[in-house]
Amino acid sequence: MFVEDELTPYPFVKKWWQNFKKDNDKDSSTFYIASFSKNPKSLEQFRAYGNICIGFDAKQLKRNGFSLYECVYDKSEIKKWILEKAGAKEWMFDEPDRWRSLIAENGTPTNIHDEGRNKAALSLIFGASIKLKHSCYENEEEVRLLAVSSHHWEYPKYTFLYDKEPPIHFRFHPAFTVPVPYVKYFTSTQPERECDSSEKYKGKTVHQIKKEKREKEKKQNRALLPIQEIWVGPTPHKEETRLACEILLPEKGYKDVQIDVSEIPYRGF
Repeated sequence: MFVEDELTPYPFVKKWWQNFKKDNDKDSSTFYIASFSKNPKSLEQFRAYGNICIGFDAKQLKRNGFSLYECVYDKSEIKKWILEKAGAKEWMFDEPDRWRSLIAENGTPTNIHDEGRNKAALSLIFGASIKLKHSCYENEEEVRLLAVSSHHWEYPKYTFLYDKEPPIHFRFHPAFTVPVPYVKYFTSTQPERECDSSEKYKGKTVHQIKKEKREKEKKQNRALLPIQEIWVGPTPHKEETRLACEILLPEKGYKDVQIDVSEIPYRGF
């Protein structure tokens, strides 16, 4: 996709792009993704996933440990995105604040600007790999809500690296009869805070820390999800479904949610 000379001015980006090409079958077991669509009226989506489309306020879905990525279906567009980001000042000349206090490759804490740019470049290439999807799926208009949660802590002495990662849970898959790892997403009534885990986890094993994170998650107050609208798809009982939603939503605490009925006709026997 890239001519090597195009990335020469951005050595850290070039390095991670080359690593990505070598390791295209990279381990994705630390990624947890929920997929959304920008199109609430897609017949293909109704056919594949159900009769009701729930619309969320995307900005309010963002929280610690979860990020949104809008899919790109054209390699030239993702190339353009990488070059624009690589040429921005925060990637080339300065160390982004979010990378301060990370550890260097030898495992020691660092504030070195080059290390910050290196980590930022890794984040850029990682984001590009998450955004890019095959052009055959373009009609999905997908937006991905992604969390990274490491089951293997490469640097157990530096627990702050994993503090924002949601704890991993397991459920039983009825069809494949295997345990399925997942993370829980919810909005909280408590404000999110930046925290230093070096003291609160001092002297504890990784297993103990992970268990503590799961227990803490149970005690967090849940807020209502940022639901803005409901679209009733092509069903044999559209108006009855709309009325059921009008009754259900206030009972669950949701107010001022717009409910619309799709004009797509139902074709059944």
